Amino acid sequence: MLGPPSRSAPDYFPATLGGRERWSTIAAVVLTVGVLTVFGIVWALRTGDPRWMFLSLPFGLMVFAMGRFAPTGYRLAPDGVRVERRTGSVLIPYRRIRGVDRAPRSVTGMSMFGSQGVFGRFGSFWNMRLGFYRLYLTNRDTVVWLATETGWVGLSPDRPDEFVERLESRRQLVR
Repeated sequence: MLGPPSRSAPDYFPATLGGRERWSTIAAVVLTVGVLTVFGIVWALRTGDPRWMFLSLPFGLMVFAMGRFAPTGYRLAPDGVRVERRTGSVLIPYRRIRGVDRAPRSVTGMSMFGSQGVFGRFGSFWNMRLGFYRLYLTNRDTVVWLATETGWVGLSPDRPDEFVERLESRRQLVR
């Protein structure tokens, strides 16, 4: 009986945090866990109200939830590109991918639900040039863009050129 594919398999591409994303994540964790916890304890001691000790709890839970939705890697599976996340993978079927490139495009945009730097950039976004698009990025320096039936999708595998080459060969087999 075969288990799940190994993360060291040639069709698995890790999603390592880039420098800017790493600093954003460290700052968010230090602020939400460290600073707000210390502030809450100090304020609880000062006022005598123990509820202040829970000041960082909602912010810490929010950072924890964001970390669960961040991409951990990308897998070229038999049925499509799988964006691996701790909450479960997202499938982008090969038949829905119309093109793949590494052209520079802006990853900044408006979003109601998504991360703009903490644990990467992921979620649904909108800007004037791209319209509605989805990001599953951990590093803005290694972006691979997929043109899909539903709009642009940005990924950031560690070996982007190899990813594009292997993805294009998979797409040729599906046609």
